[in-house]
Amino acid sequence: MVTTFIALSILTASALLVLGNLRMVAVDTFDAMTSYARRARQTGQMTRHVAYFALWLMIFIMSYA
Repeated sequence: MVTTFIALSILTASALLVLGNLRMVAVDTFDAMTSYARRARQTGQMTRHVAYFALWLMIFIMSYA
């Protein structure tokens, strides 16, 4: 019971911290994704990374089907 309370307290605190800084989290996520895409395009590895992402997306979707 105490472990559940501690886990839920940590989860609630984490959610409140993220929601309180949602704009900053969104900006940081967007910056990270754009810099990743830029580097992948410059090195010519975009196709490989997109294929790998599609593979994992397909595995994830098929696990729920």
